[in-house]
Amino acid sequence: MANKKNIVQYHNVKTKDLGIAIFAVILLYVIVCLFISSKNESITGYQVKIGTLSENRQYSAIALRDEHEVMSDYSGYVNYFIREGERSAYSNLVYCIDETGKISDLIGKSPVEDNSLSKAELKSLKQDIMLFSKTFDEKTFADAKAFSNKTENNLSQIENRRIIEDVTKITADHSNDMINFCRAKAAGITLFYHDGFESLKASDLTPDSFKKDKYVRTDILNDDLVETGSFVYKYVNNENWSLVILATPEEAKRVKDMDYVEVKFLKTLTTSWGKVTVVQDTDEYSIIELSFTNSMVAFCKDRFVDIELMVEEDNGLKIPNSSIAEKPFFLIDKEYVTKGGNSSNLSVLRKEQSENGEVVKNVEISVYKEDDDVYYVDTNSLSTGNILIKPNAPVDGDESNMFIVGKQGTLTGVYNINKGYADFNRIEILYSNDEYTIIEPNISYGLRAYDYIALDASIVSDKDFVY
Repeated sequence: MANKKNIVQYHNVKTKDLGIAIFAVILLYVIVCLFISSKNESITGYQVKIGTLSENRQYSAIALRDEHEVMSDYSGYVNYFIREGERSAYSNLVYCIDETGKISDLIGKSPVEDNSLSKAELKSLKQDIMLFSKTFDEKTFADAKAFSNKTENNLSQIENRRIIEDVTKITADHSNDMINFCRAKAAGITLFYHDGFESLKASDLTPDSFKKDKYVRTDILNDDLVETGSFVYKYVNNENWSLVILATPEEAKRVKDMDYVEVKFLKTLTTSWGKVTVVQDTDEYSIIELSFTNSMVAFCKDRFVDIELMVEEDNGLKIPNSSIAEKPFFLIDKEYVTKGGNSSNLSVLRKEQSENGEVVKNVEISVYKEDDDVYYVDTNSLSTGNILIKPNAPVDGDESNMFIVGKQGTLTGVYNINKGYADFNRIEILYSNDEYTIIEPNISYGLRAYDYIALDASIVSDKDFVY
């Protein structure tokens, strides 16, 4: 009993003090982190995924055709007997030149004749339609276009014959009036305007050619006065034509390697495939020709044709434009780079001064890109003015075995934040629009699908921690 009275109980004071101290340290750490994060802009992450960009660009293209100008052999007032954009057969009446200016008055005063088809003409037309209907095959739909052209031409010939008959009757009593009837010298689509583009090729065009405010077009109308040797009409005798667009180098990159591209005509909302030819390709602009063998007639009256290129979607890693940054790197010749000691990392031999004189130190480097002759090395690995020695070369060797660090190159990339801090990864851009960029997947020292990157590169520096 006496022994029990001598036992002294101690309170666990040290354990309580230790717990309070640990709690205080944790609390202080949290406060410091909150303070730092309040002073710095928050780095928002973005997960990289495989995606596409589908952006069809619109252009105001210049239409080039095989246009043949016809000059007037007479002076006087012109009157056309065919509608603009219609096909005229060889020797069809196209226009007349009235040297006195009276024919319009005579036509206006003459009684209106019946313009309906005769029984014989109607019978012939019906027979042609019935024959075509019986032989039509959906697999040869082009025959429908040929039949349509043939029918239009037949009706045009009938109309021309009547016009000639009417004018002949009207002018029968005016034989002294100088009226010259002019016929088509070749078959083709007839047009009554000229603008100086008739003989141009795609290679003749410049960026100024696409400026509509500088474009001058002259339309010749009925009763206009023309001089001998001046333009009176032109014709296009085939369906081969082209549309020429002015594009940025980035836009041209999407189509320059394509043989054909689908083109949507905004005027008719129809599409056709154009053969792609890059006519001019500079650092500032590209001129691209799209060649066609159909649809010319629908746009024969237009020099400028609004189109949309239906380019296939680009596929790759999709990132927001705000995440893209540029960073400088040292350019180090490959012959000065070696494997680092027992490590598989790359390193260089740097010449340094010590108490015992000059020595060579093995320095590991961070490489972000490899070209044929150089590595792009992180500027944190080395400093400007560092002297590098070739492997196996003596420290005090000649300058041919030395490389002075200084030359730099710039890489485009993003900040990878997978590890909790910002690490620059280079990218190779395939295509961009106003919001997103598609980049090449699986490049060396680059991004991978499902990596996390900084959404806004402008607020990030290399090695910044992500809070």
